[in-house]
This record gives sequence, C-alpha cells and structure tokens, in this order.
Amino acid sequence: MTALLEVSGLEAGYGKSQVLFGMGLQVQPGRCTTLLGRNGMGKSTTIKSVMGLVKPTLGEVRWKGQTIQGKPPYAVARLGLGLVPEGRQIFPNLTVRENLVATARQHGSSKSPWTVQRVHQVFPRLAERARNFGNQLSGGEQQMLAIGRALLTNPELLILDEATEGLSPLIRQEIWAALAQIKSEGMAILVVDKNLVPLLALADHHYVVEKGQVAWSGSSVELRNDRTVLQRYLSAGGGDEDTSATPALPLDVSAPAEAGGEPTLLETLYVEHRTITAVLDTMAALLRGTTDDRQPLPTAPLHAILHYLDVFPERHHHPKEEQYLFPAIRSRTSEADAVLDRLQRQHVKGDEALRALQQKLTRAEMGGAAELPVFLQAASEFIVRYREHLRIEEVELMPIARRVLPRSEWALIEQQFRERPDPLQADAGALDAPALLRRITALAPAPLGYGPAAH
Repeated sequence: MTALLEVSGLEAGYGKSQVLFGMGLQVQPGRCTTLLGRNGMGKSTTIKSVMGLVKPTLGEVRWKGQTIQGKPPYAVARLGLGLVPEGRQIFPNLTVRENLVATARQHGSSKSPWTVQRVHQVFPRLAERARNFGNQLSGGEQQMLAIGRALLTNPELLILDEATEGLSPLIRQEIWAALAQIKSEGMAILVVDKNLVPLLALADHHYVVEKGQVAWSGSSVELRNDRTVLQRYLSAGGGDEDTSATPALPLDVSAPAEAGGEPTLLETLYVEHRTITAVLDTMAALLRGTTDDRQPLPTAPLHAILHYLDVFPERHHHPKEEQYLFPAIRSRTSEADAVLDRLQRQHVKGDEALRALQQKLTRAEMGGAAELPVFLQAASEFIVRYREHLRIEEVELMPIARRVLPRSEWALIEQQFRERPDPLQADAGALDAPALLRRITALAPAPLGYGPAAH
C-alpha cells in the first residue's frame, strides 16, 4: 500500500535550536496513526514541518509519493491535508458558521463530501451555537469547531495536534467518538495526544518520539504489551528533561490481568488513582460551567463529589497507603523517607482542605455574593494540589517502590488494598462524566443522593 504521507530523515528547528534529528513516519490511507512522547520531544515540530509552517533543513516530506517540503502552508492544505492546530486557533470575531465556511472547499471526488450539515451531525453542539462568536465558546466547543473547520476543507488526511488537551472528560469522550466515526468513513488520521488509553483503541500504528526522532514504532497491541516503552518514553520522569507538565502514565494502565483474574502488579493502586482523577476532572468541569459559561453553581453535584472524596480517598485510600504501602517501603529503604513524610503531611493537609472546602461550598450555597468567588478559587486550588499529590506518588514514590519491594510483597499489598475497595473503581475508566456523576450522587446520603443517610 502506497503511503499517503511519508516523512524521512527530517531535520528542523527554530533558529539555532534544532528539534528534529532524522524524524521519519508513514501514514497509510484510511488508518489512524499517532505521535506519542513527552513534552518537548518534537511532535508538534514534525506536524508544523509537514504543513509547511516550519522549513526543514534536511530530509523529505512526501504526499502520495510527491515531495512537498518547502511548499507554503496554503499549498500543502490544498493537496488534501487538514490541520487541527494546537490551541485551536479559531477566529474569535467570526460566528461558528462563519468559522466553518470561511475555509470550506471541495477536494477530490468523494461521494460524501463534508458539509456544514454533516459537521453538525458529528457535533450537534455546533448547530446549537451557530450564531455565537468564536470567543463565546467553551474550550471543548472551540475544539469541535476547529475539527469541523478542518473537515470542511474535505481533506484526505486529518491532522490533530493535542486533540483533547485541557478538555473535560465528557468533551474528550465526544472528541474520541467523533474521530472513531470519521475514521470509520475511511479518512486517514494523524493525531498527537497524551491520553494513551483511547488512542490504543482508536489507532492502528504508533510512533513514539524521543529527542526529535522515532524511538519506537508499532501497533496498539505491541505498545500495550511493551512496558519498557511505556516506562522509558511515555511516563513522566522517564528522561532528563523537565516533564512536570506531562501527566504520569501508569505502567499497568492496559496490561492484561495475571493468571486467575487478579489485577496486575500495582494495578489496584493505579485504578484508584485514575478514579480519583476522573472525579477531579468532573469537578473541574462543573466549576468551568460556572466560571466560563456563567451557569449557576451546581451545589448538589459538588456536595456529592466532596462527600465521595471524603468517604473514599480520605478515609480509605490514604489510610490504606499509610497502613500497608508506606511501612513496607520504609522497611526496605530509607531512600523514600523524605517523599513519604511529605505525602503523609499532604494527607493531613488534604483532609483539612476538604473540610474547609465543604464549608465554603455551604456558605456559597446560602447566597452570599462574596462567597462564590472564594469557593471557586479554593476549589480550583484544591484540584491542583490533589493532582500534584497523585503525581508525586506515581512519579517520585513508585519507581523507588518497584525497585525495593519484592513481587510477593506487592501481591500482599494488592490484596490488602482490594479488601477495602473504591465503590466507583469497577468501571470508572469507562464512564463518561455524567455517568460518573450519577454514580457519585447515588453514593451520597440523602438529600444529595439515593444512598444510605450515612457511610
């Protein structure tokens, strides 16, 4: 099969700073291909070089076998490459419809060309917001608009740079579902994103980029089973660069279960982390509805979320760590003592912050105009601190724990963790934000939810 897009030996950069060092990849017709890697490894520079936004100093970019490097961006786009750029870059002073039609064109001989109506079918929200200006849209709506705008150029290859960065779980799910539909209709896709789990389901081939060149390539099955690649190139802290902005990737995120159906090593701990992260993402989405979209504060769902965070993470997850995991690590090494002391202090401060946040929410609910911004600020800071706490555990503590604890001891800790399960963890990874919120609400006591009056 002749590749639609082929990049070989590409070298490029910005001024005297070289970023790409012999970069190469192929995108086949009708296939979804990813560029994966930590921040600053050259993924976006590769896309910009393909689109003519950055001029390569060496190497080739071929489209259907024809060399295209050096062509201006508009000429590259006219060949059939549609770009959804990082940061969306929609026109803020044009309406949604004007954004869509401004660059629309027919290309090729497609029997089902993309039209505004087809884009509305994929993203119904754009139809609802057709008369709104670009700067009146939420971040998720802007990303939908950027994808719709690219589709209306009727490309043969859709390129997305950071497809779901900064979006809520619900919007991310809509984006992934839309991309799956677009792929099913035969369009080739090249995507950059940090959310590995949905990419494993969507993509046919992956390129892992490290320091401006391909460090590994293969199928989703091969990537899922290659823990060395996951640890070395995709998990935060895997190299010498500052990767603090890159989300940690659990090594066992998609590994198969051990014999007997038990979770793989450390999987229980990571499942609980992913569940807590999903809850925090849902909470952040609710807050954005108030701060960005001027919607009323959804006090009942927020009360239910804070109740869940109190009942499970504060009363179960953190005590399990302090009772089972932390002592096991201390007994084997003193290397992690400083990190463990910091985490235990954070457990105490986190519990205090949660109590204070519950009180601030109650005051905001009572109608004090000055209390709403106080709660919103405190809630945003709480989410940031909680995510940082999880990052420290996964990036700083777990590498030490893996090195010093024998497998048998991990198995015992796993069993102890499973004896006090998270009521949400069974399929939290497969739930969208509304479904997850319904589960949280069902666990909350009356009158917030439908569960027992106390837990």
